[in-house]
Amino acid sequence: MTTVLSAGIDTRDMRLIHRVFHREFGRIPGLVRAAAGHQARTRRVAAHLTEMLDLLHTHHTGEDLLLWPVLRPRITVQAGLIDRMEAQHDQLAVAITAIRADLPGWAGSADPDVGDRIAAAVEALAGGLEVHLAEEEEQVLPLVSQVFTQPEWDALAEHGFAAIPRRRRLVVLGYILEDAAPDERARFLRQVPPPARLAFRLIGQGQHRRETATLRAQ
Repeated sequence: MTTVLSAGIDTRDMRLIHRVFHREFGRIPGLVRAAAGHQARTRRVAAHLTEMLDLLHTHHTGEDLLLWPVLRPRITVQAGLIDRMEAQHDQLAVAITAIRADLPGWAGSADPDVGDRIAAAVEALAGGLEVHLAEEEEQVLPLVSQVFTQPEWDALAEHGFAAIPRRRRLVVLGYILEDAAPDERARFLRQVPPPARLAFRLIGQGQHRRETATLRAQ
């Protein structure tokens, strides 16, 4: 039986983070293939893919450290669900490592054959990620909402934010809010400190728009 410790932790912002992974890993294989033989494009796409892999790794590391160990003893009848989530993390980590191994050479050479291999590997990663994120949203987040305390949930967001290089935080915020509905955007920005909200409006939004326009104009 699930032990209820809190009434309704709001986990909706996790879906915004997941949306970044859905969108970017779905788009990246086409960007990789379009960059074949173009050195400058290859470097841009390689840098973007590296950043998305870093964000995904941080996201999963945060769950491994701060989500599963808290959740497991509180939902004993669903232990198999957590086992499955952790096994999926391990499988995705193997795929991430394989992609990373090819990235430096491809960034330096723009070799189309290596690019094709990376694109196929990212497509496979995206397929596994779709399954994992869907199950997490449908089965895990409702349990988190029931049994987590607010500080426990906040620690997960803080872990992810702290891992983003300071110079990239406003741009990454742009990626998170890119497809957000107005209410989602307002809710997420309420959690951002006022100086950072102002900096995002004045600087970050423009940085994100220029970066994505250049990146996606392949």
